Amino acid sequence: MICFLENTFQLKLHKNDKDEYAIIVTDEGIFSEADLEKQPSTYVKFILNEYDELTIDWFVDNVNRFTVKSLQVHQMVLINDEDECSIQFVIERWQSRMFKIEWKPSLHIEFGLYYEVCDDCD
Repeated sequence: MICFLENTFQLKLHKNDKDEYAIIVTDEGIFSEADLEKQPSTYVKFILNEYDELTIDWFVDNVNRFTVKSLQVHQMVLINDEDECSIQFVIERWQSRMFKIEWKPSLHIEFGLYYEVCDDCD
């Protein structure tokens, strides 16, 4: 998943002292935490490790408003079109559910059902 994020978003992710990769999502897009010169006041920070465990923190005006700790991720799905930019994290132990971090049209987090869509279905 780390390689997918680096290749898709042209990021160079850096391991922290806990061997985790911290990624910041703002209204402007997705960034490596190590590459940000100034931390924004409203952002979503998600952390992945080499075991595909996910932590999510949502900060609004520099106050942590929402936290998800240590979820095992089964699959990561990127949506990148003219109407929406987001990443969906499908939960390993509950594969019909996902957390979605969206930054276009506006920054928000969503927890809900995950539907796989096949090309032959319509």
